[in-house]
Amino acid sequence: MGKRGRRHTPGEKQLMLQVRKVFSAKLEEEGGAKKVAKDLGVSLASVYKYAAGDDLPRPEVLRDAQEKWPGVKWDLIDVSQITRKKKITSPEQYVLSFLQEVSTEDVEITKIGPKGERILQVSLSIRFPA
Repeated sequence: MGKRGRRHTPGEKQLMLQVRKVFSAKLEEEGGAKKVAKDLGVSLASVYKYAAGDDLPRPEVLRDAQEKWPGVKWDLIDVSQITRKKKITSPEQYVLSFLQEVSTEDVEITKIGPKGERILQVSLSIRFPA
């Protein structure tokens, strides 16, 4: 029975060979697979798959490997184009200064009604003080 999933392109196969060489060498260093997994935020199983050439890491993993490991430069991918996801520290509601002047008497509900099956539409009229 053959492998599941889609076939890799020639470029992916070439990159997988390079990944295999780099990750295999990293497994031989002090700390081995556990250090690699911790450095890159991947599982041990993934590290062994990359080292065996069975799987291709996500672009973010390739970027992190190139940034953290001196001398590593991937031939077929420019990791500088891969942006980091920004984590939201804490959502906050912004205070808009012009709204502080508005009182409840300045707000009037003009229309309430359904919009489709799962949406309730509310229209407001707000008088802003001069």
